[in-house]
Amino acid sequence: MAEDVRRHPLWDTRAMSTPLVQGGRAIAKFRVFGFPVTIDISFVVVAALLGYYPGVTARGFVVWLVMVPLAVLSHELGHAFVARPTGAEPAITLAGLGGVTTYVPPRRLSRGRSVAISLAGPAVGIVIGGGLLAYAATAGPTAGSLGATIVGTAIFTTLGWSVLNLLPILPLDGGQALRELLPGSPRVRQTRAAMVSIVVGAAFALLAIRLSYVFGGLLLLFLIYSNVQTVRAARELGSQDVSQQLMVLIWNGRVDDARDLLEDSDPSQVHPLVGAAVHAMSDDPVGGRSALESAVRAGDSLAPGLLLLVLGARADWPAAIALAQGPHAARLEPAVVQTVQSTAFQAGEYGAAGGIGDGYLHQLTSGAPGTADRVPRDVRSAIAFRSTLSWARSGRPDQAVASLRRAADLGFDDLTIVDSEPDLAPLRPRTDYDEVRQIVRRSALARLDREESADPET
Repeated sequence: MAEDVRRHPLWDTRAMSTPLVQGGRAIAKFRVFGFPVTIDISFVVVAALLGYYPGVTARGFVVWLVMVPLAVLSHELGHAFVARPTGAEPAITLAGLGGVTTYVPPRRLSRGRSVAISLAGPAVGIVIGGGLLAYAATAGPTAGSLGATIVGTAIFTTLGWSVLNLLPILPLDGGQALRELLPGSPRVRQTRAAMVSIVVGAAFALLAIRLSYVFGGLLLLFLIYSNVQTVRAARELGSQDVSQQLMVLIWNGRVDDARDLLEDSDPSQVHPLVGAAVHAMSDDPVGGRSALESAVRAGDSLAPGLLLLVLGARADWPAAIALAQGPHAARLEPAVVQTVQSTAFQAGEYGAAGGIGDGYLHQLTSGAPGTADRVPRDVRSAIAFRSTLSWARSGRPDQAVASLRRAADLGFDDLTIVDSEPDLAPLRPRTDYDEVRQIVRRSALARLDREESADPET
């Protein structure tokens, strides 16, 4: 009997979308005090852009590039040390404009503990920067010397940035502390904090512009925009029925918000499997998962995708791979597969990311006639290419080339990334890799021909 591949209406929400290929490039991974630390290339690029200005000396620029990661890392270690006693396993990533400490506590934190974690980072910077400021004011190094450059840069990147971080603007630490201090449920507090952030951000943006601090003004305008989007998303979410709201919260990993909404809702208004997914991610992982697994075996069209999201959120990669490679894979929502595959990839579980993608695509093509056609070719090719990168990173070149061939056969035509992606460098001397590259090249040329033919000016 063929699998029922009809799409469940609860998956039809614009809030659920996944980029076909997500970026990010870790250039260093190590541990500090037991905490895993990752430095992304975007952090280095942004730090260099911020540190370069007309007239900067080579010495000053080098000191900046050294002090910035040290200052940001010390800040994030403050968060990590206070989060560790909750039973979580904090991890630190330096990327983009700064750093982030991620942690998943085994149970919901009190508001006081959440505030303490948020403020611990700026507190470290204030202590370090304040000490250096006192040193500079008393027995500091000679003006213009290397020591003076180091101390001045350290004061700016610790004390200065910590004060900035204390502004009550999300997602700054001060904004996160404000969110916990406001009344209401977590969802309500998030919206209220975003509204306060917009007002405060606008006031400080005007001040920054008046003081000709262009970068600060632009940064604040970006934060204002981000909070406007948060408020808008909250209003759109509130216009949906309860099950749809829960689906969006689950999709975005907002488990506490989902649990609060579930507790405040009439059970008759909640799809039972959506409620089971919330329980599986929070207070009843065994019972909620068991309900989803039973629904999967019964052929429910919603259950496989919800179960895969739960398995990805709980990092149960063997079970996630088994589901993607199993007989119920054809009923998985492709966007869910992409999301969980990307989650595994970002977590460094490259074998899981490759296994989930390849298993899902194999089940689509080996199922009933027409099963694979329900998933657009560009989506399938993106999943296959993510598998290619995953296998390459995990040191499995044969599987990487096989996945790239599958992507090429599905119409993957990004020759630039094929020729420039560092993860694929070990594959390029292979003859079979070059054969696949020629397929991608032909697809790229064909796309260019179609674009030129469609352009009336050519």
